[in-house]
Amino acid sequence: MLEVQDLHTFYGESHVLQGVSLSVAPSQCVALLGRNGAGKTTTLRSILGLTPARRGEVTFKGEVITRKPTHQIVRLGVSYVPEDRGIFATVTVEEHLAMARGASRGRPARKDIGYVFEVFPRLAERRHSLGGQLSGGEQQMLAIGRALIAGPDLLVLDEPSEGLAPVIIEKLEEVLLAVKRMGVPILIVEQNYHLATRLADYVYVLSQGSVKFAGATEALTRDENIRRTYLSV
Repeated sequence: MLEVQDLHTFYGESHVLQGVSLSVAPSQCVALLGRNGAGKTTTLRSILGLTPARRGEVTFKGEVITRKPTHQIVRLGVSYVPEDRGIFATVTVEEHLAMARGASRGRPARKDIGYVFEVFPRLAERRHSLGGQLSGGEQQMLAIGRALIAGPDLLVLDEPSEGLAPVIIEKLEEVLLAVKRMGVPILIVEQNYHLATRLADYVYVLSQGSVKFAGATEALTRDENIRRTYLSV
């Protein structure tokens, strides 16, 4: 589904990604783990064309997307939930979802707004509320709902549990597990180790812009040295 080969990404003269390679198979959930500054978000941004890689190649569904603009990558079936959620303060919940559905026109798997309200009943209750009036948990629900409405072939999430109460994290986990059961592949960056390992089938651990571990989740849970050295768990 997604293949990333030897990505090198720079911010100015700073060599942030130093040869990152990873893959996401159909119906698989893959987690990128690592401390702050390890290069996790930059990896996602490089895949999506938001911070283009200087070297390396990204292939999605057999098509090279390394040099494609972000909007074209999204139209191929990638939905992205950014770390800052990207919620517009003066736009209602329903308008957010309507815009997302309109932007996904032509995608055969796109969903109706009612589908998102079924997944997140709280959003149905707040459908006329402005984005700026929502709690952090509600904004995250909206960000994920907006991504799901396109019927993505790949769901990419950057720190979806950040700042959320434990009860909201439990709901988030339920939703993402349901997305997995639907067969939608997921690539997730997550600081919450326990959430990430409950969701992920396969894990990459990054440090200083390179991959230090790649393996099944069970292998990471058994590797105390990797967990202590790079994750402090």
